[in-house]
Amino acid sequence: MIYANTDKEIMDEIKKKAIEIFAAKGYAATKISDIADSLSISRGPIYYYFQDKFGLYTSAYNHFEEELMKIHKEIFSTKDDFQTKMERLIFEFSKHISLFGHNFFFRIKEIPELHEINVRYEKMNTLFYEEKCALIREEQENGTLSTSLSPDEIVKGVYLIYLGILEALNSELLSRDQEEEIKDWIHLLFEGLHKKMRSN
Repeated sequence: MIYANTDKEIMDEIKKKAIEIFAAKGYAATKISDIADSLSISRGPIYYYFQDKFGLYTSAYNHFEEELMKIHKEIFSTKDDFQTKMERLIFEFSKHISLFGHNFFFRIKEIPELHEINVRYEKMNTLFYEEKCALIREEQENGTLSTSLSPDEIVKGVYLIYLGILEALNSELLSRDQEEEIKDWIHLLFEGLHKKMRSN
C-alpha cells in the first residue's frame, strides 16, 4: 500500500519496490503485476508514472547511477589520502549497490531493449576505473604513494576488496555487522593491500 501524497513520493515508493523486485528476480522475470501486487495497488499508477516495465527499470537504473556518481564525486573532491578515499568509496559503493542485489543487472547484455543502459553502465565503470588510476598516478608522482605496484595492480587490489565486501553484504555474511564493524573489515583488508605495496 502506498501512503504518499505527492507525485514524487508515489514515484519514489514505486521505484523503491521495483528495485527490490528487479534485484530479486531480474528484469526479464519481473512483471508489472509483481510490483503492483507487492504494493497492494493496481497497475494503473505504475503505467501512469513510468509507462511500462522498461520505463520503470530505466528510472531505477537512473537512481543507481546518479547515486554512485554523487558518491564518487563527493569522495574524490576531498583532500583525504588515497587509502581514506578508497576505504570510504568501498564502503559507500557497497552499501548502495547491495540494495540492487545479484539480479538487477542479470543478463542485461542479452536484452536488446536494455542495450543503452548496459552501455551507460559499462561507460560508468570504465570512468571510475580510469579516475582511480589517475589518482594513483598523481599520488605516486607526488611521492605520497608507493611506486612498487602499477596503478592497474593497485586498482585491482581495491576491486578485490570491494567485490569481497559487496559479496559479503549480498550473501548476508555481514548483515548483522554495524556500519563501523564493516568499515573496520575494509580497513583491515586495505592494510593487506598496503603491505603488498610496501613489500614489492
